[in-house]
Amino acid sequence: MRPGMNTEIWRVVLISLFCVLFGLSLGAPFELMLFGLVAYMLWTFRVISLLFSWIDKGMRGIPPDTDGVWGEISDTLNRQRRRHRRTQERMRRTIKRVTRLTEALEEGILVLRSDLTIDWWNSSAADLLGLRSSDRGTAIINVIRGPVFVSYITQKQFDGSIKLSSINNAERILQFSASYFGEDEIVLVITDVTRINNLEQLRKEFVGNVSHELRTPLTVMRGYIETLQSVPGNSAVFDKAFTQMSSQVSRMEALANDLILISRLESDNQAPVLENVNLHEVLHAIVAEAELLSDGKHSISLDCEEDCQVKADANDIRSVLGNIVFNAIRHNPDGTDIRVKVTRYTSFINVSVKDSGIGIDAAEIPRLTERFYRGDSSRNSDTGGTGLGLAIVKHALSRCGGQLTINSRLGQGAEFVCRFPIALGD
Repeated sequence: MRPGMNTEIWRVVLISLFCVLFGLSLGAPFELMLFGLVAYMLWTFRVISLLFSWIDKGMRGIPPDTDGVWGEISDTLNRQRRRHRRTQERMRRTIKRVTRLTEALEEGILVLRSDLTIDWWNSSAADLLGLRSSDRGTAIINVIRGPVFVSYITQKQFDGSIKLSSINNAERILQFSASYFGEDEIVLVITDVTRINNLEQLRKEFVGNVSHELRTPLTVMRGYIETLQSVPGNSAVFDKAFTQMSSQVSRMEALANDLILISRLESDNQAPVLENVNLHEVLHAIVAEAELLSDGKHSISLDCEEDCQVKADANDIRSVLGNIVFNAIRHNPDGTDIRVKVTRYTSFINVSVKDSGIGIDAAEIPRLTERFYRGDSSRNSDTGGTGLGLAIVKHALSRCGGQLTINSRLGQGAEFVCRFPIALGD
């Protein structure tokens, strides 16, 4: 039993005994005992009243001076108050620190409630979106309008980010990235990517322009090389040099063409014109070119129905499948079997290019679609590749809603699977 409760019990016992003994001398023990207990209860009610008054004032100041069980309750409440205040102070310091941190960020941060109304934002968000204090509680879709943003912010699971023009300045490009936290609340991070976007555009234009400008001198060089090769009486040393020069010019021409192509794919923001493309015709032409490139050194087979159509851009699909088939020839030794197979499913069509060649290290597969990535010695300059083939494949496939899957192990060949949307009515 707690000490305060013991004190109260002994106090009631002593009051009762005193009143009974004193009442015996007066001939009214029970009446006097009743009087003593009533007086004790009135005193107790006064203490409780003082305690409640102190609580109602927020437990500020000194608690009521009492003892017994009520004194123990008062002391407990006072300790709880001090602990609570220390906790509050720590929370205030944490909130101030977080607030200073968010205010120092260049990125705009908004906190949205579960109903997509604005709950809080930092100064960067106010600057980027032109928010005012009256916007608190306003639906975010009323501040940032447009079907693209509405579709993004209302999805059940956020995937990636979106870029939109600023509502205050059309030349400013903002990137929006959202994620859930707490009880279905949303934190929206806004980044000004105008400078990065402009630099990326300049890079694309530079690559495209340089690639175009390379074509003319390369054509001139090829002309002079062919002229010098035809001069009678050239020594073996000169013939070898001219052959190597011609090979390098061809490689540079291929690189320039690939740079122009990938620059076009990256800079073309308009949706491609998708049409029904006869897959059998495209693959038949590619396999024919591949056989010429192989010169009979590889075994190439095609398994595709004659009336098999996909929804894609005709030029893009030709570039995608051509790159994959030609890579299978360039990067594999003589005698490699290369099988091109088309499999039809309900809503899509898979084109598989599988070879029995040297294979690819599994650790390298995620990086194969990077520009100029060469993972091993089989993918060096001696193969004649530009290092851009699979990057072109990736961009071209994404334009028509397709996907690329790579399966391979070292020494066990490789399989490249392209998934295309099936053509309507096919």
